[in-house]
Amino acid sequence: MRPLLFVGIVGSLAVGLAAQTAPPPAAGTIIGTGAFTVFVENMDRSLAFYHDVFGMDVPTIPASGTRPYNPANPRLYAMFDLPSVRERHQSARVAGTRVAVEVMEIQDVDHKTLELRTQDPGTVTLVLHVRDLDAMLARLLQAGARTATPGGKPVKLADGTRAVLVRDLDNRVLELAQPASVAADAQHDVVDMSLSIAVADLTRTAHIYRDVLGFDVKADGSFAADSGLRALTGYSKAEVRRAHAHANGSMLDLEFVEYRGVDRKPLTMKIQDRGATRLQLRAQNIDAMVDAVKTAGLRVLSNGAVAVPIPPNFKGALVADPDNFFLTLFEPCDGCARFEANRTPRE
Repeated sequence: MRPLLFVGIVGSLAVGLAAQTAPPPAAGTIIGTGAFTVFVENMDRSLAFYHDVFGMDVPTIPASGTRPYNPANPRLYAMFDLPSVRERHQSARVAGTRVAVEVMEIQDVDHKTLELRTQDPGTVTLVLHVRDLDAMLARLLQAGARTATPGGKPVKLADGTRAVLVRDLDNRVLELAQPASVAADAQHDVVDMSLSIAVADLTRTAHIYRDVLGFDVKADGSFAADSGLRALTGYSKAEVRRAHAHANGSMLDLEFVEYRGVDRKPLTMKIQDRGATRLQLRAQNIDAMVDAVKTAGLRVLSNGAVAVPIPPNFKGALVADPDNFFLTLFEPCDGCARFEANRTPRE
């Protein structure tokens, strides 16, 4: 991710007859993306879904029949602003591609299950780009998922993509999209992924991602009817405007979509709520980056509203973007947070 986000200038300090000017502190910068995380009720069930339907690689279930919870990690909980909880997270991946979904389950804390609608600000739709949409849709339905596109059949979008909306076993909205052309040497059922994020005010969101977080952002100028999207969602009177954003050093496409002409209700949520999502952002000079997002009016949710040390030797801060899409800023640190000895998994 890119430009100058925070500059502080320390005034000159006279020492005797010589004036010394302290250099400005280094600016915080975003330099890439990390894991995209979905928060679910049961990690094992969700991982099985991604494995069985999409052919993703997932960690093997141990002989006990269930994957264990992670050792207690109070510093991680401090970053999430959680009490002592039970937590586990593992990823479903497509080998040799950038397709990866981290599935995280948090127990023993108050939470709710979100009712997710594609148009509501804060809703994140995971878009899986697939090689054979019809075959994939058949497997989804067989696995117990249901379509969210009226008529239950794929529609054709303006760029030639065929797409359909479905709801997975956690009632999360997914978009399956088959591009107009797929590489002849594609070896996997899922060939790519992107994120589509509904926003309340595209101008505000584009400003934050471009001018504060340093993303490359390309935005549409005005609202327009989109017949493909209307067929995909069933919102026959909807108009939308969009922006596409990429972090420096990352190929992950973030599409921001503002709807008009359809009922909208901004999501309110906490990180542990079923249906919440987050994206990790790799930072340089994370403390300055945290100052920059606070100056821009974003909420830093970690304890003390600062970046906290997290084993093994990272600093991290949980931030809510303008639409309550969670971002985790993180940066390696030198010996600031070592794992404690004799830590055992929680049961």
